[in-house]
Amino acid sequence: MTEDAGQPRICEYRRCGAPLPPAVGRGSRARFCQDGKTWGRRNLTCRDAEAVLSDAESLRESDTALDDTAVTALAGQVDRVLEPARGLVETLTTLRHQLEATTATALAERDAALAEADDHRRQRGLAEAEAAQARTVAEEASATATTAEKEAAAAVRERDAARGAQREALHERQRAEGQLAAVRDELARVAERAEAAASLAGERASAIATLTADLAATRAALEEERGRGQAAAARAETAEARAETAAGRLDAAREELTKAATAHHAAQEATLERARMDAERLRAEFDQRLAELQATHEQTIRSMHETTTNLGTELRSQAGRADNAERALTRALAVLREIPNAELPEDVAAMLK
Repeated sequence: MTEDAGQPRICEYRRCGAPLPPAVGRGSRARFCQDGKTWGRRNLTCRDAEAVLSDAESLRESDTALDDTAVTALAGQVDRVLEPARGLVETLTTLRHQLEATTATALAERDAALAEADDHRRQRGLAEAEAAQARTVAEEASATATTAEKEAAAAVRERDAARGAQREALHERQRAEGQLAAVRDELARVAERAEAAASLAGERASAIATLTADLAATRAALEEERGRGQAAAARAETAEARAETAAGRLDAAREELTKAATAHHAAQEATLERARMDAERLRAEFDQRLAELQATHEQTIRSMHETTTNLGTELRSQAGRADNAERALTRALAVLREIPNAELPEDVAAMLK
């Protein structure tokens, strides 16, 4: 007959006997406590404790004797279970050292790349300083050329003024020569009249004296105009010489400005080209080194992941075997505790305390 649904149920562990909750439905019914209760130093559940007692009874019934060989074999099995765990710890320690070395190398290479970048920035600053100095020289040459152009313009103005004065003096000279020619014509006519009319010499003496005085004054004025024309010509020549000197200085300044501009442009182009090539080289080296470090890091991570996965699998396998061995050891120790006056080795006796 089946168990009556109304009959109370208790735990089948002989040392417990606690009431079990009533069964619900037609499924399998629990035979032991399910509330987490444990027994002994090994914290055995009611099911495990009953199994240990059953094993002990079967040992007593079959008069199975425990000797040092069985205990030694059990200890060897425990050592074999713990040995992979020790290997796992050593492997993890080695991997940690390798990772620290790889990280230190990567940090050192990063610091070297940063130092190269700082040196590149310093070189670029020097190139910019040289370019600024070249710009200053070009500005000074431009200012010199501007001053020379102003001096040349002033010399041209002075030359034009001197040429105007020379033209005016030439006009005055031409007018004076015209007046002298008119006076000479008048003197010739007067001489002819004097020869024709000697009787009128006395009357004309005063006129001749006047004309002679006018002729002297005209000659003096003509000499004065000639002097002024010569002075104006000298000033014109001086102005032309100054204009030529200023033009020479202007040409020299322009040539110097052209040379400075060409040198500045060439220096700037060379400096920028060197800076660009250095920057491209450093960028390429940095990118290549970064790619190598990333590849090395990824390879290390993959290797660590594979190793960790394999070790985890091995550890789970060893942990399962260790759990089985620990349960077997627990049952064996429980059985040993149930055997009265059993002669056991000291280490086994210490484990039972």
